[in-house]
Amino acid sequence: MYKYTTSQLPAKFNNYFKLITDVHAYNRRQIKTRQFALATVHSSSGAKMIKYSAIEIWSKILPETKNKTCLALYLAEYKKYVLLSY
Repeated sequence: MYKYTTSQLPAKFNNYFKLITDVHAYNRRQIKTRQFALATVHSSSGAKMIKYSAIEIWSKILPETKNKTCLALYLAEYKKYVLLSY
C-alpha cells in the first residue's frame, strides 16, 4: 500500500484500489479512518483478497508511519508497529 500511495508501482496498478472520495460524493465517517474504499466481498475467501486485506491493514497503521518520505523509513517504522502489536 505504501508503494501504491507513493506511485512506485507499475502503471497497471494505478486503478487497483479506489479512494473513498471517488466512490462516495458525500461525507462518510469512514473518510476519517480510511483512505480507500473496501472491495465488496461475499465470502470468507473474498476477505483474503489483497484488494480487501491490504486496505484493512493500511487503515490500522498510524498516519505518521504512512507519511514517511522513503520506503526504508516506512519499513523500519512499520516493523516497530508490528512488533509492538504482539
